[in-house]
Amino acid sequence: MSRQAPQDMAAERASAEFDITELAHFYAGGEEKYTKLHKAYEFIKQDPELVVQPPRNILEFNRDEIREFTMGQIHRIAQMLISGEHDYEFVYHVAMAANIYNESFSMRFFVHDSLFRNVINMLGNKEQQDQWNEDIDKFRLYGCFAMTELGHSSALRGLETMATFDVNADEFILDSPNITSTKWLIGGLGQTATHAVVIAQTNINGKNVGLNWFVVQVREKGTGKLMPGVVIGDIGSKAGHNGVDNGWMQFRQVRIPRSHLLSKWVSLDRKGNYTPAPNPAVMYATLIPERLSLITVTTQMVSQALTIATRYGVVRRQGNKNQQIIDYQSHYVNLLPPIAFMFLLKSAGADIDKNFQILTSGGKIEDPMVYLNHMGEMHCVSASLKTMSGWYASDILEFVRRSSGGHAYSSYNAIANIIGDWGVMTTGGGDNQILAEQSSRFLLHRLEQKLEFDEFPELKFRPSCQYIADAKRYLEIPQWDVQDISLCSRDPSLIEEALNAILLNSISQKLKKGATHNDVLLEMSRVAQLHCATYILSVNVEKFGAPAPAEGSGFDVSVYSILQQMTILWAFHTLHTFSGEGVREGFLTPQQINDVEGYYMSLNKSLRPQMIGLTDAFGHPDFILKAPIARYDGDIYQPYFETVMTAPNSMGVPPYQEKYIKPLTGRPGKN
Repeated sequence: MSRQAPQDMAAERASAEFDITELAHFYAGGEEKYTKLHKAYEFIKQDPELVVQPPRNILEFNRDEIREFTMGQIHRIAQMLISGEHDYEFVYHVAMAANIYNESFSMRFFVHDSLFRNVINMLGNKEQQDQWNEDIDKFRLYGCFAMTELGHSSALRGLETMATFDVNADEFILDSPNITSTKWLIGGLGQTATHAVVIAQTNINGKNVGLNWFVVQVREKGTGKLMPGVVIGDIGSKAGHNGVDNGWMQFRQVRIPRSHLLSKWVSLDRKGNYTPAPNPAVMYATLIPERLSLITVTTQMVSQALTIATRYGVVRRQGNKNQQIIDYQSHYVNLLPPIAFMFLLKSAGADIDKNFQILTSGGKIEDPMVYLNHMGEMHCVSASLKTMSGWYASDILEFVRRSSGGHAYSSYNAIANIIGDWGVMTTGGGDNQILAEQSSRFLLHRLEQKLEFDEFPELKFRPSCQYIADAKRYLEIPQWDVQDISLCSRDPSLIEEALNAILLNSISQKLKKGATHNDVLLEMSRVAQLHCATYILSVNVEKFGAPAPAEGSGFDVSVYSILQQMTILWAFHTLHTFSGEGVREGFLTPQQINDVEGYYMSLNKSLRPQMIGLTDAFGHPDFILKAPIARYDGDIYQPYFETVMTAPNSMGVPPYQEKYIKPLTGRPGKN
């Protein structure tokens, strides 16, 4: 077995019908980004502050150890930025490599460098941006994002933290009126943050004027001592991300200057005259990039898990014929569509990022009307994306765990660690069920506007709900007219059209007369997921639906071909997954469902030999994967055994031998 495994891996790699390196370039965002990221991997691999060196193993760290190591990573990156010894772009890629190596670094660094910074730049005026940005860049302060509360999570309307304006002192007084108003689960707050952006109800002249954001110093810089009236604690151990110091915070009559009210969209003068934002929606701009960041998190974490499961499936042989377990249909049919999803999500994510830059004028929201006109669509796509991707990724990870047998139970093979770190992604940034409902409501509103008033907005980018512009035609189609399902393998837009029709019928039937929102919550959830899956398909059909790459596109023909096959696979996967909606609406016949399933299974089978090449293109070095059962060369058993042998206290008499074991086994007996 040990000699066979590397041979199996080499044979699988040789069977790829595309240029693996070229596909890896695509996945990384281009050859230049790929080269820089892998240069960064080489840099961090030997750096003890960025990567845990043998014989220590990061997967064995307890909470205190992973906290300290993660903060050490941040310190190292910050020193590289501050010293000027390396150019910024190289340090950026080093930070990205450290991010992929340790998801806790990603989360802990992100709350300062992105969430905290985003609030300042999106909601602060020019003077406030100038006041804070240099200290953010130079890590003279460390920021966190204090939104969620113990009793309200991210249900913003119910937040209770109160900021009352004292006109005589020209200050705000922050107070936590009860236990449920405690700021909760705030990343970076438990041990690190010196400052927080805090969202709070705002009382001016005895009137609650709604929610506003404030910059609040919570610790002394340097000493870490809490500021007067600020009470902070750590929320303790979590299912994952234990390198992140999530904390809780209460305010007890904490005073801050009026100038710390972020004032890009609101204003408050010395006399207490308050001007609200043109629309409350602008105050929630920072929530969208947090949800869109799920694209990066998903493709980083889930692609690692898929690589581990696929490589193990290739080298593990089992069964009557001692076959590779990857050859079982129950194996490859559950791994291939997720692999395709990684590539297509990356591709769609590039488009979404461009759209977000339009929405926010590069993150600064220079034109409030452009922002407000595009806000609904961007909220819809980010909410449905988080819903569909979050739940689907959870399903993928659970199958990865099952497909790797008992070895997945070992912490040393990283799958348990990935699952633990992933868990919060379905709730952080907004609970998936609530976001699904919000997304579906938006789609229903758009459809009602189109059907009743023939109105559909003109935006500066193609919206995810573009199909609604053609709603009347879709709703008049009684049944899918494709009888030869194989035609869809040459033209995936046929499935895209079918999904658009199914989706529009689903939306139009969800809020039936007399039904409450609560009565159709699960149906609305399905609508949001189908909307997102179809949008991802649409983006990639536009890119890879043609028979060959456009002249001058720069695409390697073999890479274009495999991405086209991934797009077709995703099309069949989505139609197969949501076929129940089509049958219920009478749009699909039972025969069509049978034909779709049959073709879907045969397509998976035909792509089975490409799985190692596809997962190689994710570009994860062995030290990033951390799992001995996922060695690139397939030689898994000796390294796995050596990993276990080097674990602390793996051999010898346990320290509790005398206390607990000897009194039982040391008694005289027959044997």
